[in-house]
Amino acid sequence: MDCSLTRELEAALGSLSKAVLSQPLDTGQDSRVDIRPLLIKNRPLFQIERFRGGKAFRQNVEAEELLQIFAAELDGRYRQALIVSGGESAQYSLKRSGAYKRSGRAAVPRPAGEPLSHNREKEYILREGENIPALVDLGVFTPDFRIVKAKYDKYKQINRFVELVDQEYAQAGREKMTILDFGCGKSYLTFVLYYYFAVKKGVDVQIIGYDLKADVVENCNRIAEKYGYDKLRFVCADVSRDALYGEKVDMVVTLHACDTATDYALNYAIEKGAESIFSVPCCQHEINSSIRRGGELDIFLRHGIVKERMSALLTDSIRAAVLEDMGYRVDVIEFTDFEHSPKNLMLRARYTGKKGSAGRKQATALAERYGFEQTLLKLREEKTEESGEN
Repeated sequence: MDCSLTRELEAALGSLSKAVLSQPLDTGQDSRVDIRPLLIKNRPLFQIERFRGGKAFRQNVEAEELLQIFAAELDGRYRQALIVSGGESAQYSLKRSGAYKRSGRAAVPRPAGEPLSHNREKEYILREGENIPALVDLGVFTPDFRIVKAKYDKYKQINRFVELVDQEYAQAGREKMTILDFGCGKSYLTFVLYYYFAVKKGVDVQIIGYDLKADVVENCNRIAEKYGYDKLRFVCADVSRDALYGEKVDMVVTLHACDTATDYALNYAIEKGAESIFSVPCCQHEINSSIRRGGELDIFLRHGIVKERMSALLTDSIRAAVLEDMGYRVDVIEFTDFEHSPKNLMLRARYTGKKGSAGRKQATALAERYGFEQTLLKLREEKTEESGEN
């Protein structure tokens, strides 16, 4: 449904909770505009809050003046809009014709503290019932924005991931951000990251998702175009050998990128000097398939399941050590409850510039003693030989 955003706002004013405009067409425009009702000395007004250059500028106006300003200065100049009114939220995207397309309406999520359905009492950063139409296309939400039962674990994982990224974003104090998602697959996380930062928070964010499967990439690009997510794109690429994004990267994320794809993503992040890394590894076969007996760790190699788990932990320990040597502060944290995913460790890293070599030396000694290979370690050692870096 195409519409005039000014008319939509006018119709919503009587019970307006908030309106948010984001992703300006003109770089000279305010990066985001928030509108909300307020009462000053029993006089009903609306506050227009404009964000520019890291600062907020506020103006209090009556309803008639708000609509005049909106029509003259704001309507048609932002790619994304959100209007919350009368217990419903509606999301809009700007079409090439200059009209806005409404992607649907949804009930406003329950107030904080009210439980989700099925007695789920956890309060999520993106709640059940929130108007996120891309998650309907991806099969996580039903058409009325309820969680598909079979996707609840996935819903919980992506919420936790976004929560951690949001904490990092708040600490970094950025006005804009470029994120690369490696091994994005069906891109549940990629779409939610874009929705949360670009649509809900009005951040100037660009996100690129990489995956090997051409049909999956094509479908994700179709969904992004459908909802006007013009700074979200997906690329079919083998991250171990293909040319990737060449400009500045602020953040690299991976959620269950398979086996050594995680290593190539981490190596890319190091090469690009990414400030932040969030990586949840998956399918860590490399050390398990090559390790042999050779010393004190032999007791862990006697039983297949123990060997497999020890190899996965050793893999992540080496990755953390390499990242620390390359100037990152690294936390290895439990990403989500084990019951929701056995692949529940996350490497969370932030660049500090304090480099070293002790971790790689220790890892290299282990690799030589037990005869295994670890791709990130190998890639950094090759780089050291080529350039003489520490």
